[in-house]
Amino acid sequence: MPGHKGITGNEQVDGEAKQAVKGESSEQRRLPTVCRGDLPTSRSAAFQCHRKQISIKKRKWFENLPRCHKLQLIDPSMPSLKFRKDTQGMEQWKTSLLVQLRMGHIPLQVHLKRIGKTDSPIFPRCHKAEEMVGHYLTECEAFTTQRGHMERQLWRATKSVSTLLMNPKVFTSLFRFIHNMGRF
Repeated sequence: MPGHKGITGNEQVDGEAKQAVKGESSEQRRLPTVCRGDLPTSRSAAFQCHRKQISIKKRKWFENLPRCHKLQLIDPSMPSLKFRKDTQGMEQWKTSLLVQLRMGHIPLQVHLKRIGKTDSPIFPRCHKAEEMVGHYLTECEAFTTQRGHMERQLWRATKSVSTLLMNPKVFTSLFRFIHNMGRF
């Protein structure tokens, strides 16, 4: 640094600092007694490191779950705090319904068939397709009228299952639609 030019020992200190950065530290016996052992760790730095390790383990654990791929199709940021923030202050039953819709664990024909509660995954009111979350929210002709009300408010957002289940701005219309359908 130009301001340190001409100061006795500046070049030597600069050289020592460069060696330390490269990992070439002084001999232990030449160091002051305080610096000879392990340096104390900052409590805050240790906590941050621990939290980061937990976060990495949590992400790996989540990615090994069988439903992870399905959830990430709807919300690529999973696992994250975004869902928690989006549903903060929301009634518990609404949050629960969103989770069930995202996971596909909701009493629609496909899930009911999977758990042995019905014989067919085909929705009995339209008889055209398996009743899955996508069909239920965006396609089923049995609910065209109710979907029309939602489409007038949300326009193209009603065509995307991901948008319906991720965007907090559409949740009010989504819950109104679900209520009007009377399916649950």
